[in-house]
Amino acid sequence: MTNSSQNSSGNLSVKENIINSTIDLIQSSDGLVENITIRDISKNADISVGLINYHFGTKQKLIEICVQRIISQVMKSFSDLENENPQKHLHTDDFSEMTAFITRVFSFLTDHPEVSKISILGDLAQPNPKNNSSVSYKAIYKAIADTESENMRKLKAFMLLACIQSAFLNRHIIKELLDVDFVNEDDYYQFFYLVAKILDIL
Repeated sequence: MTNSSQNSSGNLSVKENIINSTIDLIQSSDGLVENITIRDISKNADISVGLINYHFGTKQKLIEICVQRIISQVMKSFSDLENENPQKHLHTDDFSEMTAFITRVFSFLTDHPEVSKISILGDLAQPNPKNNSSVSYKAIYKAIADTESENMRKLKAFMLLACIQSAFLNRHIIKELLDVDFVNEDDYYQFFYLVAKILDIL
């Protein structure tokens, strides 16, 4: 192995160590990333603060990379409805499989609020066809029944993703706006059932 190859491999190993150590801290802090300091990361990864700054520049950039990786791992579970349990979260026969799918996505967001917020806002600020929002969009598109044109399904998937993300980001004032309590699972089940009905994707 050449020196350049060794250096490249070593740098990759150091970066992965920093990322993995930071992910551990994010998960143990329940996503409250503002409580994580560069020194915490340095101590957990057993490397200098200077190396962290050298590889990532800022804590914010490092956190964004880690958040993207955390959520992308989870969002893969939504990429194929065939691998999902369609009965999960269904309280009555009135709820469709699509509603169950949507509420599973939303439940993940509300279960990991800080991480999800960072991911969504990061995706909106820097759109990318491979980011988590794009992965979610593609998963939603695949979940929509193939009963109309491809363009219409794409449009409905885009609208549904925008609705899910907006509902999540505004969840603390949604009761004032729409008289829907997103703390109550039954309320947001019903909310997304109505959204799916309006979009005609039940």
